[in-house]
Amino acid sequence: MFSKVLEGLNKRFKVAIATIVDKKGSGPRDVGAKIVVWEDGSVFGTLGGGPFERGVIDHALKAIKEGKPLLVKFSFTGRKVENAIDTGLICGGVLTVYIDVAKPSPKIFVVGAGRIGKPLADILNILGYRVYVADPLIELANKEVFPYAEEVFAGSPEDIAEYIIKRVDKNDIVLIVHGEINVDYTVLKKIINSKASFIGLLGSKRKVIEFIKRLVSEGIPYSVLKNKLHAPIGIDIGSRTPEEIAVSIASEVIAWINNSHRENYSVLNVVSSKVVDEVINKMNK
Repeated sequence: MFSKVLEGLNKRFKVAIATIVDKKGSGPRDVGAKIVVWEDGSVFGTLGGGPFERGVIDHALKAIKEGKPLLVKFSFTGRKVENAIDTGLICGGVLTVYIDVAKPSPKIFVVGAGRIGKPLADILNILGYRVYVADPLIELANKEVFPYAEEVFAGSPEDIAEYIIKRVDKNDIVLIVHGEINVDYTVLKKIINSKASFIGLLGSKRKVIEFIKRLVSEGIPYSVLKNKLHAPIGIDIGSRTPEEIAVSIASEVIAWINNSHRENYSVLNVVSSKVVDEVINKMNK
């Protein structure tokens, strides 16, 4: 069973492990019986089949979606039991199932190896994330500067974007913190439709708005930006120094990974739909 957990994580799936942790009376399986459920709905093992197992699988997929464990009670008594789901079966008992969720460690691509990128990558490494670093300058982006990084890449903005597109997967994160307009915009435009689920952009609100207006005018759907782009990246903690800014960015990454207040940290906070509507109207004229 645990080999299936590892296999799922290696395939970049979130995985739920559902285990019977309490049993009162009769039921199809005993305490300790478990099934493994992958994010794509694949199921390994059995808890006895039927409506009980289907109910466990449904709750496992819910736990995967929410990123949080669940404790669920199922009744096999044929009558109402407080806080228990009626399975419709009459074995006579009540089973409690604990559902835990394992997540693949996301790859985090840091675009920019300078004053903010370096402490940001350092912090992400300390936190145990898989760090990838890219920058146009090889004197900044190399293994001597980032010995812990899984990969370090130096190249043009176009090359950096292609490098990320070839490696990024669902649930992975890209943080664009280089600072130069040409680098940031080129990388952002090329990777916005990649598999990355979270793209963070460093900059002022004005920079973000101008980027969004330009992207929409060049054919990038605003819905894609709403779903992926987090900008200006970083939780407001009154940051002043590059190191403090790096902490604020890492904090937002942690909040997103842990499914904590995701809706508070998105592009919707800095640009209204009116701005986008103005751009679209001009394009249509």
